[in-house]
Amino acid sequence: MKNKLLPLIFLLLIAIQSKGFKLNQQDSIPYFKSSRNILNPGLGKEVFSSKNLIVFGGLLGSAFLIDEWANDRIKDNQSSFTNAYTDFFNEFGEKKIIAPSIVATWAIGRVIKDERLSNTTLNSAKALLTGAILTESVKIIAGRSRPDQMNGNMHFDAFGGNTNNSKSFPSGHAFVAWSVFTPFAEEYSKWIYAIPVSVSLARMYRNRHWLSDVVLGGGIGYFAGLYSHKRKNQRVLFSGNGIIIKF
Repeated sequence: MKNKLLPLIFLLLIAIQSKGFKLNQQDSIPYFKSSRNILNPGLGKEVFSSKNLIVFGGLLGSAFLIDEWANDRIKDNQSSFTNAYTDFFNEFGEKKIIAPSIVATWAIGRVIKDERLSNTTLNSAKALLTGAILTESVKIIAGRSRPDQMNGNMHFDAFGGNTNNSKSFPSGHAFVAWSVFTPFAEEYSKWIYAIPVSVSLARMYRNRHWLSDVVLGGGIGYFAGLYSHKRKNQRVLFSGNGIIIKF
C-alpha cells in the first residue's frame, strides 16, 4: 500500500517545492499582447524533427538487435537491492496509481493558486491521454509475447494482442512514466527523468518486457510529453475584451 502512494507523494513534493521556484523568463508570457510572436505553427516539426525521429529509430532498431542479450544480462545481475529498487519504481508506471495522482496534484495546484504546477500537471494528463490510444493500438496489432513466455524476442502475432501476455510491445508502464514525468522534467529539473528511466529498467528486470518494448513505449511517452509541454505557451490572445484562448 505504501508503494502505491509513492507517485502521489512525489507529485505533492513538487507541489510544495514549486512555490519556491520562479518562472523562467522564457516560460512567462504577458497577457494582452500581440500573439504574432507567440503562436508557433511549426511546433510539430520541431518536436518530431527528422533528426529526432532518426535518432529514435536508430535506438529502437539497435534495441531489437540486443533484446536477448540485454534480457540475459539483467537475469544474471539481480540482487536484493535491485529487487527493492525495481519494486519501488515499478509503481510510477502504474496507470491505476498515476491517474488519480495527476488529478490530486492538479487539484492541489488550483487550491494553492500555483498556475505553474496545475498547468504542468494538465500537460502530463494531455500527454497520457493522447499517447495511450497509440500505445494500446500497437500492443493489439503487434501481438508480441512477453519475455517470461519464453517464445523469443521476435515472436509476433499480427492482431493477436488479445491477452496480457501477448501485449509486450510497447511497454505501457514505460509509456505512462515518460508521458507523465517528461513535462515535469522539462519544467522543473532534468533529474526527474531518472523516474521514467527507472520504470523502464524495472519492467525489464521483472522479465515483463524486452528492451525494444521499453524503448518504443518510452519514446511514445517522451514525444507526447515534450509536445504537450512545449504547447503550454501556445496562446491566441484577444486584448480588446479580455478574452484569452489557450491551445
